[in-house]
Amino acid sequence: MTDTGEVTYADYLKLPQLLALQVPLADGVPDERLFIVVHQVQELWFRQLIGDLSDARDRMLDDDPRGARARLARAVVITRALIAGIHPLRTMPPREFHAFRGVLGSSSGAQSAQYVEIAALAGSDWVRGPYGDHLIAGLLPEERVRLRARLTEPTMWDAFVRLLDKSGFTTATEEGRQEACARLAALAGATDTGRDPRQPAQLPELADLAEALVDLDEAWTEWRACHALLVERQIGAGPGTGGSSGVNHLRAAVHRRFYPELWQARTTALPGPPTAL
Repeated sequence: MTDTGEVTYADYLKLPQLLALQVPLADGVPDERLFIVVHQVQELWFRQLIGDLSDARDRMLDDDPRGARARLARAVVITRALIAGIHPLRTMPPREFHAFRGVLGSSSGAQSAQYVEIAALAGSDWVRGPYGDHLIAGLLPEERVRLRARLTEPTMWDAFVRLLDKSGFTTATEEGRQEACARLAALAGATDTGRDPRQPAQLPELADLAEALVDLDEAWTEWRACHALLVERQIGAGPGTGGSSGVNHLRAAVHRRFYPELWQARTTALPGPPTAL
């Protein structure tokens, strides 16, 4: 603050503290600072995304699909910024990365608690399986506590299915194939507003919300693909940091969907091929 007590730009943004957080560990490798900055910016955007996605989930739980869609629209824009934010690392020659790679030790991007939290909040099945348990076990104790608490909350997918259910669609899947087919039909109905003019008045808002969820899912698929390509550019097919298999592990994760049922429903919603005359 100034002598008069006014808040300055640097005070408000805590710039001295922020700019002191880029601390390279290797000597004489300028690109290590770039590596740190890019990853710190990603984590800052992750923090904002967690807030926006939590709000989108809460709005769906409060029967506000329009408000949820607005939050999801911003989340997609932020995810696009995350993708663009990776691109500066493409300017770093592999020899520069290998010059400081050794100081990374056992650290790995898989240890990003916020990335796992975003996937858990979205409703990804893989976070609740053995692989998710493995990821959570590798985090700091306070991070594990936060993530395990997040896993007890309703997800964005739970909130969306609840909206469908309240709108009169059959969404239960527990009792067998017939109910699973009914749920798929419900999702197809919510993603295709032009099929039935007798549809309920709230269906267009649900369709817009479903499209927003697909937009988010697609953007995160692109982010994972961008990340995998960057890693391949830097280390080829070699092992990754933290004991991972490197690019092979990342490639396998590229098409991991947040909302696979919404993608499957698009096949159901579309008309079949035209009949030959």
